[in-house]
Amino acid sequence: MPIQSSGKLGVNFAENAATATFALGECASAEGGREYQYVQAGSAVTANYWVGIDETNKAYPLTKAHADDGFAVAVAETALTKDYHGWVTMRGRDVNAAVGGSCAADVALYTSATAGVLDDTSTSQTKIDGVVAAAANGTSAVAAVEVITTYPRSATF
Repeated sequence: MPIQSSGKLGVNFAENAATATFALGECASAEGGREYQYVQAGSAVTANYWVGIDETNKAYPLTKAHADDGFAVAVAETALTKDYHGWVTMRGRDVNAAVGGSCAADVALYTSATAGVLDDTSTSQTKIDGVVAAAANGTSAVAAVEVITTYPRSATF
């Protein structure tokens, strides 16, 4: 995990805590230009999966419906237990994030039939702007690959 550089005391970007240690929606920055947002998991979130964040700062594994509703998009680098609190990545390089099997590098990414996973297949899915896979997933299964993310969001908003 990166070292925080925002000057906030007690920030732990790997946090998965039952009790909130920061206000929901609070942001913090880290070395290398990464930016994080503090959220509460609305349901369990797998490490490196994409999340949709609603207006109450609850994070859910990202689905097409979330993207179509205008949820903010981020990566949960640490697994989050339902109702627990933690930090999700809004901006950064060298972030590991889940993409579908055989996903190419340097192409547009879309929601997929698997909640929390983006893919390069656009059929019946919503494009997510502000993210690019820097590496391809050469396997046939979901895998975490290096992405560059800059405040990802649904292309329809």
